[in-house]
Amino acid sequence: MSKNIDILIADMKDAENIARLSYQVGKMHDDALPDYFKPTPEKEHLRIIQNMLKDENAVIFKAVDGNQICGFMCLLIQEKSRNGYVHSKVAYIYNFGIDENMRNHGIGGKMLQKAERFLHDKGVEAVELSVFLFNQRALAFYAKNGYRTLDVNLQKILK
Repeated sequence: MSKNIDILIADMKDAENIARLSYQVGKMHDDALPDYFKPTPEKEHLRIIQNMLKDENAVIFKAVDGNQICGFMCLLIQEKSRNGYVHSKVAYIYNFGIDENMRNHGIGGKMLQKAERFLHDKGVEAVELSVFLFNQRALAFYAKNGYRTLDVNLQKILK
């Protein structure tokens, strides 16, 4: 890995490479929870990424090593009603992944820091996300970066 990873805002020409990485993340979830997730083909990941790139309330960051995209983070910025919420402008990390061959090199932390600075400058007051409990690596990553658990969702499959 190059020491000069650039974190940039993605555009439509990056959609296919980001969809490839999004598919890696999706497959990990599909494999871990097959009774919860329906496998999503890479083509569907591409459609989702393209739609997010068109959405004025979304931003996608890319991590670039040389000229190769090795990570991505999809964010949605939302206004929340003040009723029941402390923060009125919140970003939600919709999807986030580092190429499985490039993990454990600090790319994720660098992306998170860049995104947080960007969001702060846009007036966003908080960042939220969901992580499935099987993904202990992600839970440890977010805890290390100052995120805390707010709630837990439970499910039972009825057969």
